[in-house]
Amino acid sequence: MEKLLGRRSRLAVAGLALLLSLVAAPDAGSQQSAEVKRLIAAAKEKGERELSLSWSEESFSGPEGARMFVDLLNRMYGMNIKVNFTPGPSMTQVAGKISQEVAAGQQASTDILLGTESHYGDLLGRNVLEEYDYTKLSPRIRKNLVAPHGVEIGSIISGAIYNTGLIPALEAPKKLEDVLNPKWKGVIASTVNAGIFDRVAARPEWGAAKMKAFVTKLSAHVAGLIRCGEVSRVISGEFSMLVLGCGSLFVNQAKAKGAPLGQAVLEDGTTLGFFYMGVPRTAAHPNLAKLFINAVMSEEGQKIAYKTYFNDHPELPGSQSAVELKDLKAMGREALKVNVQFLTEHPELRQLSDELRKILQQKPKG
Repeated sequence: MEKLLGRRSRLAVAGLALLLSLVAAPDAGSQQSAEVKRLIAAAKEKGERELSLSWSEESFSGPEGARMFVDLLNRMYGMNIKVNFTPGPSMTQVAGKISQEVAAGQQASTDILLGTESHYGDLLGRNVLEEYDYTKLSPRIRKNLVAPHGVEIGSIISGAIYNTGLIPALEAPKKLEDVLNPKWKGVIASTVNAGIFDRVAARPEWGAAKMKAFVTKLSAHVAGLIRCGEVSRVISGEFSMLVLGCGSLFVNQAKAKGAPLGQAVLEDGTTLGFFYMGVPRTAAHPNLAKLFINAVMSEEGQKIAYKTYFNDHPELPGSQSAVELKDLKAMGREALKVNVQFLTEHPELRQLSDELRKILQQKPKG
């Protein structure tokens, strides 16, 4: 009997301890910052019940990715928000459309603008996006991840994209000028807007004059100009290589589907760009939009970003892009970081980009 009472006593004590721990444990709401709680209350007060989102169907798996992020938002904040996703054109076209809507005082067609450092750099001083301190949302959003009117949510590691069935990895270019090898003349492509070359020109190995001379040679070497995301034309064998592509995320997406694609990250041509999210000044649901961005920057949000787009931010814990950058650094490939701040400090790159585009698009003589 004494043993039985002793056992019951121990169980009672253990049960009481468990009850006290549950009472003392903070709920999900208490984990949120004061600013997040304010935004939740403001969204409810304003009757914000859905998010209007628009980006291309290739970005974050289009509507599927948008729903995954909104589902995460609902779990994080105990809400029941719906998503209204409209497939959009290119990031450049969406940014232009939002700029026109805001200038006209019209409701923005998307609550969140997704773009690169180029798009966000172009919007500086144009009063298109809300001014907001995103660092108040979470300790994960540090000052170095915040640009004027937006947040860095992911990275872009540039390089030359090639068909591994046509170009063995050992024969892939190591430096940018290697792509001028006569054996690739007439079988490689470049981009219609001479993308990335202006950034590479900012590396210490290059400079504007040297880059213009290189692109002049390249213009006589390529078989065609395509959009940097058209990797399907490299996969099909129409072109054996694309110089330079939009980033390793497109290669990783294709490889996951079994496509023969690789990326040569060049010793003298590696750059690290970024994707951004921000809120248009005339967004219909600005409070939910900021909560959405906070969800994207959360640990689970970054996993969703990589799952749907093979992209996350290398400076956040658990980043898979960080592993890729570490491996590249071990190979001697040091990436030049090109964000909105960098573009602001190098306004000459805009003119250089225009000059390089004209050189690449002109018909070579002879």
